[in-house]
Amino acid sequence: MSQVETTEKLSDAPEAGNSLFALGGLAVAGIAMLGWICALAWIAWRLAGWLLS
Repeated sequence: MSQVETTEKLSDAPEAGNSLFALGGLAVAGIAMLGWICALAWIAWRLAGWLLS
């Protein structure tokens, strides 16, 4: 059995799909992280205003 017979060629389409899926997941994670940062900043702002008033 030769090496050519046992190895399979990977097409470009699944790799592109996986790459887009990973990129979309990173985008969603980035947006979620940005949301958490904004929420924590808003809570800190409200807490500081309450403490200073």
